[in-house]
Amino acid sequence: MADNYVRLDESAVKKLTSYLEGMPKQAPVAIARAMNRAIDSTKTEASRILKENYTIKASSVKQSLSVKKASKNELVAQFLSSANSASLSMSHYKFSPNKETTGKAFRPVTAEIKKGSPFEVKNGFVWNGTVFRRTGKKRLPIEVKTGPTVPQLLSQEDAFEALQEKAEETFMKRLDHEVGVLLKGVTK
Repeated sequence: MADNYVRLDESAVKKLTSYLEGMPKQAPVAIARAMNRAIDSTKTEASRILKENYTIKASSVKQSLSVKKASKNELVAQFLSSANSASLSMSHYKFSPNKETTGKAFRPVTAEIKKGSPFEVKNGFVWNGTVFRRTGKKRLPIEVKTGPTVPQLLSQEDAFEALQEKAEETFMKRLDHEVGVLLKGVTK
């Protein structure tokens, strides 16, 4: 997801130039404001898409998304999704039982990453809110059960294309609005 920018097409530049011929200093301000609104709506849309299709917690999604805003001097707005590790602990997704299963009679642990597709974690148990799995026949060794990261989820199911479309659509709407505001002389 890194290095993906909201792009300004030629028709928008021509439209802006014709509207703001007498105010060349205001054009970059209008573009930057429109880009910033578009990039903010892209971040919101990414969160909505993931919550619609996956059981990932909203806090995990918000933590991994960031935006770089445009300014009148630098007309680039950037949406980034980054992860600190190669995978997320299953505690960021839906699993049951939510209480510890250690020291009690065996209870199967189920997890669900994609909504409507639960699966059983073989040899799994819950301790301190984390899902673990025994890798052998003995008590040890164990491993933390993990799932995909937010950037991996966004790269699936045409999510990025939907985000790019949303950003472009919002940008064009906001550009019209910002040009109108500048022409009316409401803001500086």
